[in-house]
Amino acid sequence: MSNRNEDILYRDLEIPEIVWEKAEVVFSQIHMEEEKGKNHVKKRKMRKIYLLPKVAVAAMICCLIFGTTVAAMEILSLYRQRMEDMEKQEIEDLYQLANAGEANSLNRPFTAEEGVRYQALIEEYEKNGRFPEGTLAIIANAGDYDGQGVAVDTSTRTIYLPEESLSDEELLEIIDFNHKMTYSIYEENQERILAQGNWESRMAAMTDAEVDRIYLAYCASKLDVGGGYSRELSQMESQRYEELNERYENEGIYSEMELTIIKKWDEYTGSGVAFCEENSQYCLPDGELSDSELLQIIDFDHKINYCFSRLIYEIQMGLREGYPEAE
Repeated sequence: MSNRNEDILYRDLEIPEIVWEKAEVVFSQIHMEEEKGKNHVKKRKMRKIYLLPKVAVAAMICCLIFGTTVAAMEILSLYRQRMEDMEKQEIEDLYQLANAGEANSLNRPFTAEEGVRYQALIEEYEKNGRFPEGTLAIIANAGDYDGQGVAVDTSTRTIYLPEESLSDEELLEIIDFNHKMTYSIYEENQERILAQGNWESRMAAMTDAEVDRIYLAYCASKLDVGGGYSRELSQMESQRYEELNERYENEGIYSEMELTIIKKWDEYTGSGVAFCEENSQYCLPDGELSDSELLQIIDFDHKINYCFSRLIYEIQMGLREGYPEAE
């Protein structure tokens, strides 16, 4: 069951085929790990609401998907600048407001014409910096709405609309409110994640350059699928991998050495472990892997999962203009 403060604005994305192909492998690995973990561990009045177009409930704003240090990113757009210029108090207020009601809802549905303009204005808002002159009015309950303009009820998170057709300004105020609320949830979660001081906060602290590097390394191969090892892990190595993976996640242990990334298979010297861009495989030495080498692989596995999720989400959020491209 999702928490109320985990509702986020969702928009259709154009995701390149290579991303789908690679991400399917990455996310299927996440699913298998979740299933594996499960095997080890044996009244409210109903009212009619109209969900905003393109609004969906996210299962959870978790660190693997949403963790990132916003301040470390390069400002990409006027929209992003607007989000980053929000005062701390406004972020906290909107984060608290996200707990009211099940999801952003409307007291009446948009008309077909309003819905078309709403979608067009989202593009104008994010890409061209077309912002409202005012802000959505805040009211304590439905009885405070006088039928003029647009307002949000803090007790239910219902947005009240006038009976007459909405102006572009009113639609922009709704768009601005939704984006700022989504960003506030995002920001508050980053603060919580980074304060944990564990492996999740290490992921959240990755810079854009680090995320881009790992994403490009994994997507460099033209193969539909990647991954795997240059040789089969021994039974002992597989067992130690599982044990170290659990300690990595629960105790925060990791190798001080970063996994080496190489472009071509013939660059591998036979010493240590490396990730090869040519075929998206881990190069392993002939001898038994050390704990440090296994932890390097475990760390890189987690980073691959994290980078895909972070990129998809940041593009959704408008914090990135697109996927990294090789120079």
